[in-house]
Amino acid sequence: MEQSATKLFHAALCHLLNQEGRGSQSRLSAQQNIDRGYLNAIVKGRKPGSEQVRAKIAAHFHMTYEEMLSLGRNLLRVTSGESIEEKKRTIDDEVIEKSDSKVGSSKTVASISECVRKAVQILESDSMYREVLADLIDAFYDAISTQQINHALQAELSEMKQRIACLEKELDESKSQLEKSA
Repeated sequence: MEQSATKLFHAALCHLLNQEGRGSQSRLSAQQNIDRGYLNAIVKGRKPGSEQVRAKIAAHFHMTYEEMLSLGRNLLRVTSGESIEEKKRTIDDEVIEKSDSKVGSSKTVASISECVRKAVQILESDSMYREVLADLIDAFYDAISTQQINHALQAELSEMKQRIACLEKELDESKSQLEKSA
């Protein structure tokens, strides 16, 4: 079933605004310098929106116009009979590919997605590997958490050193002023 670009874009926009939550329309309007009334008319489906405004909206969500249309197409596919579980998987894969494509290649994204699926399958099984993988995940998570805490503590220590240096400098200046006045 072929949908118009306006309907596809509208479906994607409504979905993304709902995901972003309360106040998302106002934030979009302010950040992209789009008239609030005009944006509201686009959201309500009363106006299609100019290509320039659509491009601004897509940029706000860190997507291209084509990615917005693709997302809208996938969202509208749900209403045409495709199972919700299949749809969710498709959207999740697209979001993962979109977000990670800026970081690395799509091959890397596919391998991450595949690794997550394999890990879930192992964790849901009743094999001995389930506990081993769970223990490994816990160990890696603890290591990452410890590393993040260490970075935070190092930043705090650096800040304290700077404060101490400033206080020592102020103390030296105070001593100098006392000696001059005495």
